[in-house]
Amino acid sequence: MRFHRSALALPLLALAACGGAGPETVGSIAPPAPTTGTGSGNTGAGGTASGGTGAAVGTASGTAPAASATFLAVNTETNFSAVGALHTFGYDPEVAGVDKRPISYQGNASTTRTSSGTINYSPRDGIFTVTFNDSKAGVENSVRFQDPAHRSDFNPESRPTLEVPNLPGFNYLEASDKTQRSTFFYQRPDATTYVTLAGFTRQEYNDTGLIARKHGALVFGSLTPQTQIPISGSGTYTGGFIASAVLDTSRDSRNPQPAYMQWITGASNVSVDFGKSTVALSFDGTVGPTFQNGQLIDNAALLTPAGTRFQASGSAQIDLLRTGGFAGAFTNATLGGKAIDFSPISAGSSTSGASSIDGTFFGPNAVNVGGNFRIVGGVPDQRVDIQGAFTGAKK
Repeated sequence: MRFHRSALALPLLALAACGGAGPETVGSIAPPAPTTGTGSGNTGAGGTASGGTGAAVGTASGTAPAASATFLAVNTETNFSAVGALHTFGYDPEVAGVDKRPISYQGNASTTRTSSGTINYSPRDGIFTVTFNDSKAGVENSVRFQDPAHRSDFNPESRPTLEVPNLPGFNYLEASDKTQRSTFFYQRPDATTYVTLAGFTRQEYNDTGLIARKHGALVFGSLTPQTQIPISGSGTYTGGFIASAVLDTSRDSRNPQPAYMQWITGASNVSVDFGKSTVALSFDGTVGPTFQNGQLIDNAALLTPAGTRFQASGSAQIDLLRTGGFAGAFTNATLGGKAIDFSPISAGSSTSGASSIDGTFFGPNAVNVGGNFRIVGGVPDQRVDIQGAFTGAKK
């Protein structure tokens, strides 16, 4: 069986870093450019792209690289633990046609102690193997991105079926056959970055057509040893975030709209008080173009069109003794200026929402931060589930 895959190069989250011992910052992710346009199979291809860095949560099996090289400049095959937020729409396998509506939904944001899976990189072969084992999210598969015939520049106009955002500074890798099409895209790290932001899409098919659509965002990199995480002082980290979201807000159960997976990208800001073990986090971004069934969806058909602003803020507590990471929740979030109600279940209330923030530190002396997040709307007749990942570099 012949596998098809293309590797693409783009610039999205630009990372600007000062040399020597000076400060460094991870640039925010610009809104994706409009484009037209993802199980279990294996095999694929790798690619290259230009500049930018983001965040990813992971554990490298090898030693941390020297400052003159990126954390991917390893000498041996290396596993990175992926902390991600993933979700799945399932479609009726017995119904044919391109206008299928999803019949099931699953989503999950992993913690720093229970990762979504692994990112394996082989420097000898230039191959990424992306493995997810998140049953709660319905994403359990391993895909090998390896075909050198598809190491080409990414042109989103010509690859609408990938359902990916057009992000500068990212590499795009594709693997596909007649049963699935998978894409892995990651922000290219530089010599001052020890974590990177990444995304994943997958479409699965049978003889009747599409049976599953899977999207997610994650971080992976070289973790800070717990002994190097400061116990005093403070720091501000700036970077970017990517989120895949279901945003059927104001959903009318009597007249249901098609359910789409939409991308949100933007800037992240993380403030850490190491002495108090507290973290404050905020996001500011926009909804990007939406894809489904290999087509760009017109804004007029969307309840949340491209360009809609997303903002959120929350707090977390560092668990220095057990994980070295931090966990918390959001205090507020808005979409298009309107508050997302993610209030948890309480007496006398009809809401049943939730939120989570999970992150950790990367690089020597915690110079980078990265993690994932989730916001689940709790208002009846609304459907909001935002699954994302973020990164940052210490200023």
